[in-house]
Amino acid sequence: MVDPEIVETHTIGKEGFIVALCESLGVPEIINKALGSINGRPPDIPYGVDAIMMMVNMCDDHMPLSRLQEYYQYTDLEGLFHHPVKLEQINDDRFGGFLDLFYAAGCKKIFSQIAAKAITLYGIQVTNINFDTTSKVMWGLYETYEGTDGVIKMDFGHSKDKRNDKKQIKFGIGCANGLVVDATVLSGNKDDKTYNTDTINALDATLHNLNVDKDKFYYIADSALFSKENLDLSTQKDIKLITRIPDNVLIAKESIEEAVNRLDTLEGIEVINAKGKPIPYRILEKTCTYQEHELRLAVCYSPSLKATKKRTVDKAVKREMERIIKVSKTLSKREFACEEDANREMEKVNSREFKKLKYHDINYSLRLEERRKRGRPAKGKDRKVLGYRYFVELSPILNQEKITKAIDRACCFVLCSNDLEITGKALLREYKTQDSVEKKFQQLKSPQFVNSIFLESPQRIEAFSYLMLICILMLSLAEYVVRRGLMEDDDYIIGPRKAKMKRPTQRVIYDVFYAVMIRVICYPDRPWERSYARPLNESIKKILKYLKIPEDTFIRGSNYHF
Repeated sequence: MVDPEIVETHTIGKEGFIVALCESLGVPEIINKALGSINGRPPDIPYGVDAIMMMVNMCDDHMPLSRLQEYYQYTDLEGLFHHPVKLEQINDDRFGGFLDLFYAAGCKKIFSQIAAKAITLYGIQVTNINFDTTSKVMWGLYETYEGTDGVIKMDFGHSKDKRNDKKQIKFGIGCANGLVVDATVLSGNKDDKTYNTDTINALDATLHNLNVDKDKFYYIADSALFSKENLDLSTQKDIKLITRIPDNVLIAKESIEEAVNRLDTLEGIEVINAKGKPIPYRILEKTCTYQEHELRLAVCYSPSLKATKKRTVDKAVKREMERIIKVSKTLSKREFACEEDANREMEKVNSREFKKLKYHDINYSLRLEERRKRGRPAKGKDRKVLGYRYFVELSPILNQEKITKAIDRACCFVLCSNDLEITGKALLREYKTQDSVEKKFQQLKSPQFVNSIFLESPQRIEAFSYLMLICILMLSLAEYVVRRGLMEDDDYIIGPRKAKMKRPTQRVIYDVFYAVMIRVICYPDRPWERSYARPLNESIKKILKYLKIPEDTFIRGSNYHF
């Protein structure tokens, strides 16, 4: 009979799931090997366990490093991390030292090794990578030091969070099949064009690391990629690009105008979005030359954007009308001595104020008022007319044809590639996968993930940021692999409100493990025994199977060695 006083129950499913993912990807071994070669002497807790302790906290309920002891206060540490860990060993000095070593070992290199292991372990084929950047606000008063090579800078820059009053860092992320396979932590003032140039320069090493066939590969990014420098570089390195041409570039303006004028004759196609829903498009395909580069263009018209763009254009029409009324009120109060002066002023106003009108036409007219002699006229006579006053009046006319064309133009965008063999449909389909990067940005900025970062050195911030990116890599990997497995088996898991889900999100997958509960018998004189307080449900078993995680991962204690 076991003494009830030595029996504990723990709910560590979500934390244990992150640990299991780390172990399946070999994260502890990779980090131990990289950091062990720097320090030289074995630590009391393996560096891989230090990293996992921080990542578990990031994914669950992020607390500052100084409060991690509080976070793990009621946790079976040995059962969770599969290594003897005492609560008093968890302190911010330990994690600060770990971040220093992690930075010195090359966090970017370690991330790349983990990404390569993930691709290989789960048999994921990478053909295209979508690249983009985002910013994260830094709330501390960081000094910006010049001349320190290789160290990121917390600095002011174009804030994608619309916080131009705060310093920031930036993240460059590359996604394939919704999975983060490449990532870089950047200085806060790094612009997207330079990021793309640097990424293209390093692309051969990235593709080699991920075992990607360069002949079939496409580098996909937003309009920041479109520049003569990047086109020159991609030609030099024999890299195929897919990007969007900015709307203010002449070839884009001309191509959109051509598509709008031929809208009824354009080819209609459908592209399946991330939710499996077909989205209609009309496409104009053509070839053009830009800065001595032959490009394949696809001018895409999206009818589904019409309602949104109509609201946008309607607001612009209203603003333009308000500007016309303001000018009209000012002009109508001005008096001119002769018709020539009034006509001259109409021409000035037309060229100065109304030259760029998009939605209205203006009708001008002259209003005449008699200018009579002052004073009371003689009895029975009218005041003598001395001349005339001239006033300019204008009336705006809404041009519905211009508005319709403006809406149609707003529904168009121009994609291009330096691969002249690609079809317009393939160009659009591949570019639309850019949404996968945006979804990772949402997670990166989520306050439930890591709300804010404040560390005392840029090196520690960079190291901490790469741990965040490893977390996103693992969670996106879990989502991809589980969805793939469920699709192959035509199966589902039970999500919130007992919903049957064939395409669960990473958040749903993570939350499923809340149901894991273990029982621990804390013997004072021999190893503790762990067992499940209730059996694992079928959804958990399916997820573990797809991710190649053994079912005893939550109860095996420290018998497992890295």
